[in-house]
Amino acid sequence: MMLSSDAATTVLPLTFGIEFEHILAFHSSLLLPHLPPSTRIIKDIPLSTREALRQTSIQYLCTRSYYNGWALTSPTAYPLPRGPRFHNECLDKNGCRGYGDEVLKIERDILLAASATDAVVQESEHKTQCFERWHLTTDNSLIGASHEALTEIIGTNRTETGEWDSAPLELVSPPLPFDEEASFEEIATVLAAVRGTNLDHHQAFTDQWCGLHVHIGLPPSSTDETFPLPLLQHLAYITLVYEPAISSLFPPQRRPDRDDTGMDLGSNRDLFLPEPDYSNVDWDAVEMVYDSGYSSDDEAEEEGGYVELPKKGGGGRRTTTTTTTSASPSSAAAAADSEDHAYEVRIQQKAQTTLFAPAQTLHGLCHAMSSGGQRGRLVNWTYLARNPDKGPRTLEFRQHEGCLDAGEVRGWVRFCGALVRWAAEMGAKEEEEERGLELELELEGFYGRGVLGVEDLVERMGGFLGEEGREWVQRRREMWRWV
Repeated sequence: MMLSSDAATTVLPLTFGIEFEHILAFHSSLLLPHLPPSTRIIKDIPLSTREALRQTSIQYLCTRSYYNGWALTSPTAYPLPRGPRFHNECLDKNGCRGYGDEVLKIERDILLAASATDAVVQESEHKTQCFERWHLTTDNSLIGASHEALTEIIGTNRTETGEWDSAPLELVSPPLPFDEEASFEEIATVLAAVRGTNLDHHQAFTDQWCGLHVHIGLPPSSTDETFPLPLLQHLAYITLVYEPAISSLFPPQRRPDRDDTGMDLGSNRDLFLPEPDYSNVDWDAVEMVYDSGYSSDDEAEEEGGYVELPKKGGGGRRTTTTTTTSASPSSAAAAADSEDHAYEVRIQQKAQTTLFAPAQTLHGLCHAMSSGGQRGRLVNWTYLARNPDKGPRTLEFRQHEGCLDAGEVRGWVRFCGALVRWAAEMGAKEEEEERGLELELELEGFYGRGVLGVEDLVERMGGFLGEEGREWVQRRREMWRWV
């Protein structure tokens, strides 16, 4: 029995909000109105001073260890980021400081002038918990562009390139109705204003460190603004078993646990189930299906080729011996495939037993998916369990690279919402004592096969993804297929 989402009759009402991480390039004429008259702008700053003025958090030091903007000589009543003490120390020791709220106000003025929105500027060290309007905040995970990079970005056809600087920001939308076209029209208007044109004195752009984070939630009018537990259980299962497939739609720096990128973007499945170490004896058993000459997983299953998988905590990865070293490339590939296969099966096994445990709770599920409160994951589950006065209870999908293109943003939002609605249908089936996704996979012979691909994901999402969503997935696949 193949699950079809096209026949879904009840559509779960959703809202969404977006965090746009980006960098704003601006001409000095836009900065001056926000500075005291006595302020001096210092453009040429030695590296030692740039390191002292660093505004990024400590976890990003491996790749963003310095401040990349102009320095200012006057105090500010808005000493962000890193707090008033840091800014005062910068002025005392270096005679200058980095940006406070000046660039936030520049972008606010841009949005007002374009009649795009009346954005609220962050007013304290802590980000606002009120999301009723668009708002602007600093971003301590990013740095501005170097002068050389900025000149290339804004174009040599602009005059006075030495009068341009840049700084990182985050523009955050209010909750918007998922199914209303006006929501995406509003986003398009705001992004067009921020991007600017060649005639403007500003230009927003993204770099390799920027992200596009989509929050999916329920409408405020809902009786209970927390998603039903069966929905969340199936969504957790979907995002775990399809994590490799979904990750293939993104550039390498947005794939999980890349140590060389300095990204705060970890895998949910690695937290949920660290890749186990098996003994060589265990791996011999796991590789039985490959060594027995079966032409396919179907044939192996029919012939009883699958065996009970070894438990976690064996004696380590398969060790290299004279025999394995001299193995043919195809044998080595089969051995690697068998290790991947074993891990995928373990993920599916633990997901079934843990996520769908009879005593499972919302807090228990969030803990399992975020390891006790880690937000820096592909999907951030921690906001589902927060107190309502700390902000809306949402699922945050964090994997997309930074983007200011309204069409691409729409595609990612639609994809995230389709995942949630598909999980909702699976949860409803479970409550009606029908087959949920994890049992559908087992019934159809997918259980224990290893990696599930993009094709299977798209087919199962069906009508929730829609033609527009399928085109988005296809476009992303072609874009990053060979990277």
